[in-house]
Amino acid sequence: MYQLLEQADTPDGLKQIAVSDLPRLAEQMRQFIIETVAGRTGGHLGSGLGTVELTIALHYYYDLLERDSVVYDVGHQCYPHKLLTGRRAQFGTLRQYHGISGFPDPKESPYDRVKTGHGGTSLSTALGIAVANKQQGFTDRTAIAVIGDGALQEGQALEALNHGGDMRDLKYLIVLNDNEHGIGPATGALANYFSKFRTSQAYTSAKKDIKKMLKLLDEQAGSFGRAVHDVLDHVKAGLHGLMPATHPGVLFEELGYFYYGPIDGHDIPTLLEAFENAARVPKPVVLHVMTKKGKGFNNDEPDHYAYHAAKTHSKLTAHLPKEFKRAGGPAYTDVFIDKTFEMMEKDPKVVAITAAMLQGTGLEKVQQKHPERVIDVGMAEQHAVGFAQGLKLGGLKPICAVYSTFMQRSVDQLFQELALIKCPVLMALDRAGLVGPDGATHNGVFDIAYISMLPNTVLMAPRDATELKNMMDFGLELSLPAAVRFPRAQSPKQELPAGPALELGKAEILVEGDDGVVIAYGSMVYHALEAIELIQERHGKRLTLVNARFAKPFDEALFARLIERHDHVFTVEEHVRRGGFGSIVLEFANRARLESGKIEVLAIDDRFVDHGARVEVLQEVGLDPAGIAASIERRMGIRKPGSETGSTRNVATGSSVSG
Repeated sequence: MYQLLEQADTPDGLKQIAVSDLPRLAEQMRQFIIETVAGRTGGHLGSGLGTVELTIALHYYYDLLERDSVVYDVGHQCYPHKLLTGRRAQFGTLRQYHGISGFPDPKESPYDRVKTGHGGTSLSTALGIAVANKQQGFTDRTAIAVIGDGALQEGQALEALNHGGDMRDLKYLIVLNDNEHGIGPATGALANYFSKFRTSQAYTSAKKDIKKMLKLLDEQAGSFGRAVHDVLDHVKAGLHGLMPATHPGVLFEELGYFYYGPIDGHDIPTLLEAFENAARVPKPVVLHVMTKKGKGFNNDEPDHYAYHAAKTHSKLTAHLPKEFKRAGGPAYTDVFIDKTFEMMEKDPKVVAITAAMLQGTGLEKVQQKHPERVIDVGMAEQHAVGFAQGLKLGGLKPICAVYSTFMQRSVDQLFQELALIKCPVLMALDRAGLVGPDGATHNGVFDIAYISMLPNTVLMAPRDATELKNMMDFGLELSLPAAVRFPRAQSPKQELPAGPALELGKAEILVEGDDGVVIAYGSMVYHALEAIELIQERHGKRLTLVNARFAKPFDEALFARLIERHDHVFTVEEHVRRGGFGSIVLEFANRARLESGKIEVLAIDDRFVDHGARVEVLQEVGLDPAGIAASIERRMGIRKPGSETGSTRNVATGSSVSG
């Protein structure tokens, strides 16, 4: 069934296949991806299906190992690339614990130049490679960036586009994969610009005329030099003569690029011809290809989200335990959606902002009812924060909903637009903590560090669904910028009794005990509760459990009393150790001349955590209930030899201990 795909296991094998057989290879590859991803592993399905022919053509024409380089923007569309570079046999492990990544990863293959999962970065990287090639005299090497139209609006992509267009004699190819949308339908002026062209008759006529002009280049440019530049000038002048104002070539040509296209991104011979023509152009080239995202999978359904990503089949996760005993409540994202609905119904000034994540944040559902009050700014997180500032200054109450890992891109805006002038915007940081199958590029484990360093900021994290709702109300009415972080996980099904009303910087004591204290932040509260219950069951030790609620400001008076009273103090957080909640507590203890040596920080060590189900990676870093209990027991000297279970972090050495 997959004879050609098996032959094309490597680029060398691919190049032994006749061009006439490549469309059949594309069919086999597309079917294999659908069968594996939609039927088993889950993953970013639509992007890869749309770039099957493009990827085949790239590997067929270029030497992407020894000579040329390709950088896939975001990385969602890299599945065909993985199949052609020796990873077909491992493809069934995609996004699973200890399996291959859903994104490019140099640890997996030398064909993957970068590890990437954020949008808009490919142009900078490929441009850097191209300049390095030129300066070292590698005139036969081409640096290629494959970027979707949805990612082109990222600030970094536009900066790189501006920089690269000013260069000459550079083997730099930008493949603009135009498929009308990213995760969802593309938004903004650039998207409208491309959309107008797609629906105009100029598309078909321009294709023919540009092709004729490139033949002029082929006929007249037997050698480089003045003749080539003359022909390029002639072609450029001709292009401007025939291109309507809506033609995207006008934009790129004015920036200094040689624009080629648009062409059918599913026509392999046409793609190969385009690469051949682009190779003869002595300046940066934009190759505009039209593709269909999700090609071959439920194409009769107009729902773009339906095929952007497939869910992992339940058979692959059925053996995994619950993340914690009381799990089973609604997903935190769903709680956020419900609360946003409620807040908008109560207050007409409440608006919500997201950056190309309408579906992921759940705001798509809210937008259907309040289309003018849910604003998708596109893949532009920095703009999202600056825009939120403007909305607040204009008299509205913005909720800026951005994944924790993507909000990292907005540190300068968090500093200047919000913290510096105490602009009260509520930031809802979804996917805070370990996200699971998307892995290292998407883990939101740095937000406490990058926000807490800024004066005039408030950081909160809820213990359960009820507290998330309360924190959203509380944060929206503060006079300072505030962030509430919540995980990609289920909330507790059985919540603890409601505590005291939220008060800025105040924690709550959930369980009283005399043998030590555990101060848990946000998502770790119920994990820590289960851990201290295990310790009491095993050893009869009773520990105090505190729900910190706030990382900044935090309950200094309560924490000081607890540190003075107890010989063993533990902080627990789903965040990296450096700059995290425990680090803040340690700094306070040192400043207050408290005995900081009795404090043990349970957090993620100084490394990036790879992909796997949340329960698996939490166990790996020692933040599952059993791992937390084991760390506490070791520190207290009550861990019995030979009683290790699962995989827990050794708090003394920072290494992983398996039993």
